[in-house]
Amino acid sequence: MFDIKNKFIKKLALVDTDGEKLTYDDLLVRGNYVKEKIKKNSVILNITSNKADCIIGYTAFLKKNLCQILLDHNFEISYINKIIKEYKPNYIFAPNNFNFGDKYVKKIISFKNYVLFEKSKINTLKINKINSLLLTTSGSTESPKFVRFSYNNIKNNVQSICENLSINAKHTTITTMPMAYSYGLSIINTHLFKNGTIILNDLTIFDKDFWEKINLHNVNSFGGVPLFYEYLDRLNLNKFTLNKIKYLTQAGGHLNKEIKKRLLFILKKRKIKFYIMYGQTEAGPRITTLNLSKNENKIDSVGKALKNINITIRLNKQDKIKKEGELIVKSKGVSLGYANSYKDLKKGDINKGKLFTGDLGFIDNNGFVHVTGRKKRISKIFGIRVDLDEIENFLVKNKIKCRINSDDKMLFIKNYSDFSEFKIEKIIQNKYKINKKFVKIIKQDKIIKTNFKDFKLK
Repeated sequence: MFDIKNKFIKKLALVDTDGEKLTYDDLLVRGNYVKEKIKKNSVILNITSNKADCIIGYTAFLKKNLCQILLDHNFEISYINKIIKEYKPNYIFAPNNFNFGDKYVKKIISFKNYVLFEKSKINTLKINKINSLLLTTSGSTESPKFVRFSYNNIKNNVQSICENLSINAKHTTITTMPMAYSYGLSIINTHLFKNGTIILNDLTIFDKDFWEKINLHNVNSFGGVPLFYEYLDRLNLNKFTLNKIKYLTQAGGHLNKEIKKRLLFILKKRKIKFYIMYGQTEAGPRITTLNLSKNENKIDSVGKALKNINITIRLNKQDKIKKEGELIVKSKGVSLGYANSYKDLKKGDINKGKLFTGDLGFIDNNGFVHVTGRKKRISKIFGIRVDLDEIENFLVKNKIKCRINSDDKMLFIKNYSDFSEFKIEKIIQNKYKINKKFVKIIKQDKIIKTNFKDFKLK
């Protein structure tokens, strides 16, 4: 997938966060050095960040056909150690200041920002070679559950996205999301696949240097989750210089209709395309796209399926009346299945190219997909999927009687216990990495016996 044509060998591939520039030749040489140090059929844990060293390792591990687990470096060390215990990796690729407290490791390679460790206690499990990549299913730090992908799953989705968005070697993007988040990784994959340029960034859109990077490096596209565009809307997009930008993409959850309209009004005047995309990690991850600049009348939809992806609606008896049901995706990009421990790495393709998304919706007469809700109590906060039942059960176990709901921007916690708002906010922030500004505590004296799924806070 990341083979480099001779004419692109000297082309700029990455600009690191400190300004260092790396060509595709640099990626190839350094990647080959890493590959030579690793044994075949290994499991490797990659503690990711938006650094050039991390991407060099990531691409090298894929080429070596290893089973690679991606975890963001911001996860608590207790959770990372839990994953090490559950999946027993042969190697760990981590930031050079990273200390996971495991005495059974030795350093093999040291880069500027990353170190490759080999575990002294080797996992001898014979894994299924089809397993190439494992990504987290949610923002929860409770579950060791991962989505399993084959090399071909990833490549198929990358090809579909590149064709749909017309990504080519002249394109330059900038990172706005963690690499271990499927949408963020997808942007990295597509631009490397087409020998484009990636400006690595760990700043927010509130930082002046973020916008200076965009103009300095002639960035012509970037993507973000709904909250990213909500902030962009508040900052007033009109005041930024975006002369080189050709298009923007939005995925990772539902974006408010009025915000879409305001952003589109500004972007159309600047001749910048605005793509709304729908996806799931399990699907590789992107499924549909809507060029909102050309389809303003379909602003409530998520567009049409990408090439080589088929979407159908599964209707039950009640659904048939309103023609709304569960979205089913068929594609070679659909993941293999799930893993909860290293034992599951023996498994092959369970899904067989078919994914029951758990999302409810319909397809209109023009073929545009509309997502209207979820079968289960799953929400996306800042683009990260969280299980409301899991959080609720965790709080109840800690003697916090509560009910939880969400509007995909904020968690609403009805608190029936004596715990203070501050204590609950702190638990949520520490345990689930959800900032307290996205949590609203509603104090209640007693539980009202109603269908809580109908509860909605304006």
